[in-house]
Amino acid sequence: MAKKFFTILVLPDAGSQIRRFHIAKPLLSVLAGAVSLVFVAFLFLIYQTVSHTGHMLELRQLRSLSSEQANLLQKFERLQNQMAQLREFDVRLRTAAGLEVKGAESAMIGVGGADTVSARALMVAALAHQTSPVGSSTKVGVDSLGGELDRLSREINDRNRSFQGLLGALEAKRSLLASTPTIWPVKGWLTAGFGQRRSPFTGRKEMHEGVDIANSPGTPIIAPADGVVTYTGPLGAFGNVVSVNHGNKISTFYGHLQQEKVAQGQRVRRGDVIGLVGATGRVTGPHLHYEIQVNEVPVDPTKYVIDPDAVKYLANSQSND
Repeated sequence: MAKKFFTILVLPDAGSQIRRFHIAKPLLSVLAGAVSLVFVAFLFLIYQTVSHTGHMLELRQLRSLSSEQANLLQKFERLQNQMAQLREFDVRLRTAAGLEVKGAESAMIGVGGADTVSARALMVAALAHQTSPVGSSTKVGVDSLGGELDRLSREINDRNRSFQGLLGALEAKRSLLASTPTIWPVKGWLTAGFGQRRSPFTGRKEMHEGVDIANSPGTPIIAPADGVVTYTGPLGAFGNVVSVNHGNKISTFYGHLQQEKVAQGQRVRRGDVIGLVGATGRVTGPHLHYEIQVNEVPVDPTKYVIDPDAVKYLANSQSND
């Protein structure tokens, strides 16, 4: 009859008595099965622990990335709002400067609509997917943000070119304004205007190509605009004169001066003293003969001045020269 148990001999040391243990085969099978289950459970526990740790790390990474993305999107949204303000500022400046606004608007339209993919929508989408795997949850948001950043970069370049053109145009206008004779060169009384009048010397009608402003001898005469002196000295019936080229095909002429205070080739600024009121040449009294020429054609100086009260008009006045 076959044995139904196993015998285990235990010998603690050489001098000790041998101990015998009998284990039944069914019990041994049960113990082996239990040990196997415990081992499998231990391995499963290790696997679960490692897997859980990996998911926790991935979740932390995703939350950190989502938080960074949300902050980036918020910054982008603020930048987008600032760009909208710059667009409005650009349009206002161009309107105030009298420049074409269409070019700035078309440049903005050419790069695509600013609200095609809003930063707020991207932010919501990113936060809604923050529990998904990193590889798939942020790809759409990041790709969309990249496209928006590219669009914003193009618009910044376009806006920079627009502002450069605007600055150039404003500088040109500033130069034109500085070289336009918009103030009277001397205060006093307007004794003869521009146009046809009767000469006090011949009695015949003739063209008076400037205006006569009477004042005391020695009264300072100032440059009404920036320019370069092209001539000083005596000039026939006009006596001592000064001529100034202001650029943009505009020049001014000053006659009957007591004394010139500038030299030929000298650059003058608006407000600089260029001479003194006098009575040189053919005159009936001390005054300034003042002309403005555009393309070498005399024009009415009163059409240019913005301080008309500096010169008082005399009714039925006659020319002094």
